[in-house]
Amino acid sequence: MSPKLTSSRPTARELALQVLATAQERERHVEDLLAEVLKKHPDLPRTERAFLLELVQGVKRWELRLDYLLSRLSHLPWRKVHPLVKQTLRLAAYQLLFLNRIPAHAAVDEAVNLARSRRLPASHVGFINAILRRLAGGEVPPLPRLEDGIVAALAVGCAHPDWLVARWLTRYGLEETQARLTADNQVPPLTVRVNTLKTDTGSLIKRLEREGVTAVPLTFSPVGLLLQDFDRPPATLPSYREGLWLFQDEAAQLATCLLSAVPDQKILEIGAGRGGKTSHLAEKLNNQGVLPAVDNHRQRLMNLRQNLQRWGVTCAQPIRADAADNLPIKTGSLDAVLLDAPCSALGIIRRHPEIKTRLREADLATFPPRQRQMLETAAPLLKPGGRLLYITCTTEPAENEDLLNGFLADHGEYLLASEPDLLPPPARQFLQPPGFFRTTPAHHNLDGFFAALLTRQEGRKQ
Repeated sequence: MSPKLTSSRPTARELALQVLATAQERERHVEDLLAEVLKKHPDLPRTERAFLLELVQGVKRWELRLDYLLSRLSHLPWRKVHPLVKQTLRLAAYQLLFLNRIPAHAAVDEAVNLARSRRLPASHVGFINAILRRLAGGEVPPLPRLEDGIVAALAVGCAHPDWLVARWLTRYGLEETQARLTADNQVPPLTVRVNTLKTDTGSLIKRLEREGVTAVPLTFSPVGLLLQDFDRPPATLPSYREGLWLFQDEAAQLATCLLSAVPDQKILEIGAGRGGKTSHLAEKLNNQGVLPAVDNHRQRLMNLRQNLQRWGVTCAQPIRADAADNLPIKTGSLDAVLLDAPCSALGIIRRHPEIKTRLREADLATFPPRQRQMLETAAPLLKPGGRLLYITCTTEPAENEDLLNGFLADHGEYLLASEPDLLPPPARQFLQPPGFFRTTPAHHNLDGFFAALLTRQEGRKQ
């Protein structure tokens, strides 16, 4: 059973345990649970909010390494340890091993108190106390060494699943794999995109400064800012509530730049989600045109409608539909399509570290068939001369270049375009021959995105 809180104003540790335990028990995403918890406790002090986020994301980021160490201090097989005991141990071990500012005795004592408050049996409480005392006393089991097995050493040391480490070693070699694993464990920058329907970069920087936030321009995106030195959660700022900006990684901002758009065009977006790319397309259209935004998830569409209203987007029409099936759009009627394909998301692990423990290698085979079917559904909707921008946030060739090469081989009426001028000058380096856009956390401090632009040739029939 998920733990319940014991007071009207819970601590960050209590909330962190609740989020971690509920995510495991109900197979929910920790980010969704964090959003719910923060909404339920708006009076949580700023320092406690920050600590809560650090605890949850830190545990998920290092969970595989924490489990390795804790399992070697346990007299029980780790698989037999009670789930809530595991989460309590992970939470405390993360503090002991990764947060130097937390006194060891405080981390241990709080973990024991949490266990007691959740009415765990005395034997469980004693088990937690014994393991954490050993860890706090410096009894940290050694990590696997490279010479004893490269895959195991990297998987444990960098807290990534062994199957992923093995894939990357085969594809990239040792040095590049180490760089990618290390980058995945860095806390990503807090980047936002300016809503140019309402303001501009310079004006927003000044507005944020008046709200107590330091914002600086991004390196590659001309409409992006890096938020620094803020005293309150950015989502509570008046400028956010007014729709002057939205959270978005710089790579996602750049990928959308590859689809040119002018007012009065009809553009379809597939995989609209909460609307980050929807709003970017609306800005390109200057809110003049037709922008059906398709998603098959009810809650995301509800969020999309709310976000579009806040951002002042009036040209978009949210539609609930399965884009792998027929869409309510006439064949040959679109100027452009943006297909933000569902994918394995291996390029955004640093931003969503629970991917490491949620995704299984067998899951990888489920994505390409659905992605291909979405391409097959969307492509005929284009007019001759129309363009389709395919985007993922994964590193897997089977979901990226291999998938597109297979589609192009079967459909001679489409061509891969390579137009670096569509990107801001500093970002043109990301468009590689023959026309694939790629970014990586390891080399660019950007999320790992892939994109490719296809054009339908004039005068060719499908």
